[in-house]
Amino acid sequence: MNGARILRTGAAAVLGLAIGAGTLSASATELRIASGTVSKNALNGGMYKFAELIAQKTDGAYTGKVFPGTLLSFAEMTNGVRDGVVDVGYVIPAYTRAEFPQTNLLIDMSTASSDPVVMAGAINDYMFSCAPCLKEFDALNQVFLGFSVAGPYYLMSTKKIASLDDFRGKTIRGIGPFGRWIEAMGGKSVLVTSTDVYESLNQGQLDGNTQGLDTLKSMSLGDIVDYVLDIPIGLYLGSALYDVNRDVWDDMTPEHRRAFLAVAAEGHAWTTINYFAENNVFLTHPETGGVEIVQPDEKLAAASAAFREADLDTVAKINAEKYGITDATERVARLRGLVKKWEGLMQDVDKTDVAAVAAIYDREIFTRIAPSAL
Repeated sequence: MNGARILRTGAAAVLGLAIGAGTLSASATELRIASGTVSKNALNGGMYKFAELIAQKTDGAYTGKVFPGTLLSFAEMTNGVRDGVVDVGYVIPAYTRAEFPQTNLLIDMSTASSDPVVMAGAINDYMFSCAPCLKEFDALNQVFLGFSVAGPYYLMSTKKIASLDDFRGKTIRGIGPFGRWIEAMGGKSVLVTSTDVYESLNQGQLDGNTQGLDTLKSMSLGDIVDYVLDIPIGLYLGSALYDVNRDVWDDMTPEHRRAFLAVAAEGHAWTTINYFAENNVFLTHPETGGVEIVQPDEKLAAASAAFREADLDTVAKINAEKYGITDATERVARLRGLVKKWEGLMQDVDKTDVAAVAAIYDREIFTRIAPSAL
């Protein structure tokens, strides 16, 4: 199947004649599902949820084995899914921007909403109607099945940062919009992969990191950092948890493709809701992460608010001037409109109820996708 590496398990090893029926038992297809980290958080949990759901929704025709942080790093994941090293991979397009310029325009818009459940609806609504975005995944021999939303991201640091003056001379890890926020506050932003953050902080190469607060435990960052600045910077939009190798997808029946789309709807709802909940624990009980919550002074709070207000215009300008996306302003406006749409759709919904949220994602987005069009 053109390089797809699928492990045959279950009945495939013990094919036999059904007594009196004259039929053969069917084999299950076990998919290799990979994440680039061993972190025990809802993002990795979403990979296990995917494996559980595909077995349920395909009546066991497909099962999955999750490999967290063992087969591929995040930097290797895009090519790993492309080449069939894994069948389903957690892809982060921000790590390979040159291959995903259209998609990264969307990922840049982390300040468009502070509500992760609303934002997951808006960005997936956008992505599945963005032909240039989907083409980027197709060109890499993979099928995009949506984004989960993580966050908000916060600044965690080895020294207390409570004012703009405190940012001076500080080197802090930040991807995309979080890097821009660091620079706007007066610090120096650097790009470091998540797997290298602990060591970089431990060796003093970094003074801080912008990421979800779950990393205080899931990546043991609480052993090194002592402070968290109480400013939610923005949501991280670029977690493509369930990208499927194209050869694997093409081998599926239409019914199984439809089942995978339903799984994606529920998986993104589960991941987005649970990630938000587990991160809030560290704000209400910071001692569990070994940190102190720091309140910003007035000037820092005002500067951060001004950044959030202006950043979407900055996104449009950067993507037009640096990446040649001439309609960037219109695309930013479109996402703003979709955020308003999804605020309305979620207005009377319990956004802690995975089943309720998943049903809306499925109804408004995933059931409207023609599997043959992906």
